[in-house]
Amino acid sequence: MNKIVLSGALFAGLLFTQTAQAGNVQKIMGSQDCASCHSVDQKLVGPSFKMIADRYRGKKGVVKVLAQKIITGGGGNWTADTGGMAMPPHPGLPLPQAEEIVKWILSQK
Repeated sequence: MNKIVLSGALFAGLLFTQTAQAGNVQKIMGSQDCASCHSVDQKLVGPSFKMIADRYRGKKGVVKVLAQKIITGGGGNWTADTGGMAMPPHPGLPLPQAEEIVKWILSQK
């Protein structure tokens, strides 16, 4: 019985931590202009977060590369989907926050 209670408590703690992390990422993204061009599951001006996750999930070093792309902006990786529209830079976004955003994006399925 104690193992069941402990397992439940650990699961609840993990779920709370994941929810809090997701909430933090949503807050960071809300302070930027992400929703102007991206949605979770539909292409807008830019690719959906699920499209990004499908393309980059599991690739070595991708968190740092995509975090830098968020900060510096740029184009060329999604030309067929965006018609050549480049992502604007977000130079005021600290690298650790950009990495949190990327990790959240890569978790989308």
